[in-house]
Amino acid sequence: MFAKKNLVAAAALLAVAGAAQAQSSVKLYGYVEMDVGSYEMAHAKGASTRVTKVQSGDMTTSFIGLAGSEDLGGGLKAEFTLESFLGADTGEAAGNYANKAGGFWSRASNIALSGGFGKVALGQYDNPLFTSAYTYNPFGSSMKFSPTMRHLNYLTPAVQTSIPNSGVKFDTGWVNSVTYESPVMSGFQGIAQYAAKETTTPDTTNSYAVAGSYNAGPFSAMLTYVKGGLTDKPNASTYYAKSKVTDLGASYDFGVLKAFAQYTYIKDDTNDLKDKIYQLGVTVPVTEKASVMASFGNLNHKVAGQASNKDDVFSVGYNYDLSKRTSVFAAFMNNRQCANTGKDSAGQSYAVGLKHNF
Repeated sequence: MFAKKNLVAAAALLAVAGAAQAQSSVKLYGYVEMDVGSYEMAHAKGASTRVTKVQSGDMTTSFIGLAGSEDLGGGLKAEFTLESFLGADTGEAAGNYANKAGGFWSRASNIALSGGFGKVALGQYDNPLFTSAYTYNPFGSSMKFSPTMRHLNYLTPAVQTSIPNSGVKFDTGWVNSVTYESPVMSGFQGIAQYAAKETTTPDTTNSYAVAGSYNAGPFSAMLTYVKGGLTDKPNASTYYAKSKVTDLGASYDFGVLKAFAQYTYIKDDTNDLKDKIYQLGVTVPVTEKASVMASFGNLNHKVAGQASNKDDVFSVGYNYDLSKRTSVFAAFMNNRQCANTGKDSAGQSYAVGLKHNF
């Protein structure tokens, strides 16, 4: 009788444990990318800046993450995301992202509630402009080879163009932010984000972003507006409180190729400048495992009272999937710049690498 009661109790405990496990989950995931390449920014004749590197994160950011969720019932979930940049070439937690504010979890750190109403997240969260930028170009979030990413000139990693004060100058993810993502309705989704300035520095302001996306079969598009943007750099004295960014991105999958297009307009009253950025690109599947990418982007940087600076980037790449999680790649980029002094400069970069997600 006693043994029977123990058996019943053990079965009950297992049932409770199983139910708890079904209601909550935690996963470890990430991306490791390494490449060997020779890099050269646009330069005047005889003033090459070429350097050969064994580097991590040039095509895709290397990182390690923890994410979890708990089913609260009634369709409501609690979620968290913690992600750290990884410099796989040196083992550093920050790698090429040392200028990123924060500590170990500097790629993402947020907690959220989601349900039929959508999702509300608190903490560091991707800005919708960054989401649009990597979605609508064939090189994704590559800070080295994507014309879009180079011209937007994000703070993370280090500045990619030699044109002073060009691009958005804020970060890919906003700290101290509140983000709302609506549920998807007939292909439409809305995003709103607010980031507190958390400073009394004069002439600074809180930042916000709004975006709307539409997805229907092979077609996808996103319109984004951003005002402000904090530097996120530790002890930074420069804020771009009067920066306004409008971005439109779209893609269409024809089957034989996928076409991408993006246009970005940046107006910065702080520095009295205007940037116009456009990008066109394609991804062409060669086989079930291989694809070729090509993208051209142009930045027109105009400061009031001065002639324009122009920067062109053309990139081509090849990707081959060794498995669902591992692939090898090769990429080449040509960067040409026409300064407002009338002098042209150019540079070429190329790399081969291996990437694996887990």
